[in-house]
Amino acid sequence: MSKLTCKEKIDDRNRSWLELLNYVEASTSSESEKLDKLTQMVLPKFVARLVKEKEDKMMIEKDGLKSCHEVGVEGKQDYLTGKQKKQTTKGNKKKKKINNQRKGQDSEKLMEIGLEPPPDMPQVFQDYIRDLGGSEIKLVIQKFLQVTDLRSQQNRLSMSLKQIRSAFLSEDEERTLNAKRQMAVPLVEPCLSVSTVNLAKWSIRSSLSYIINGDYSKVLKNNRNSLKPNAVVQIWSFRIEPNSQLNFALIKVINGEDGHVIN
Repeated sequence: MSKLTCKEKIDDRNRSWLELLNYVEASTSSESEKLDKLTQMVLPKFVARLVKEKEDKMMIEKDGLKSCHEVGVEGKQDYLTGKQKKQTTKGNKKKKKINNQRKGQDSEKLMEIGLEPPPDMPQVFQDYIRDLGGSEIKLVIQKFLQVTDLRSQQNRLSMSLKQIRSAFLSEDEERTLNAKRQMAVPLVEPCLSVSTVNLAKWSIRSSLSYIINGDYSKVLKNNRNSLKPNAVVQIWSFRIEPNSQLNFALIKVINGEDGHVIN
């Protein structure tokens, strides 16, 4: 016990270790009693000091966190924004990959059922367009009808720019759509009625599409027994003088149920 001569201060009264040791040794000759007394005197103060030091450290860390939050909110938002942008970029790449896969699958399916290259416009539509005074007939797109093309609540038929087969717009018409404005276009329906729909350009699933909407829900209603999911349809464009008015013709090629091709 006499070897413990460290003079480190251990309590609030600045009593040294040596002073405590001398006090304990003078009080008893039993080594075990000396150890017990020394433990009783030192341990509570030692534990109290550890607790206080830990509390002080926690207070400092808490203040530091508060300061980081108050000062660094903008930096945190920048980090989150960057993280979201990274996730969005990954999501866009995934969507683009899926869209490309769908496009490839559609092309393969059309080839399997003998619709690549696309069949010509049925004679009955050619005659009807000729009677209207139409010319410059072009195939715009051939596609499978999706469920979204047939929901009257959504009221739209989409034509992905990636699947467009012919340039059918004039420069002025293209500028109108690029300015996010719509244009009215007469449309010859599968039942050979004529409705006026709107044509617009939208961004759907990170890719651009031409959209037929407006009174398109009326077209769906008029042809509800004809236009079904997975039916193959064609959109043709043609012009009518004297103002070279753009017109569309919506033609069902295969009805999606029995695979019958319309001639």
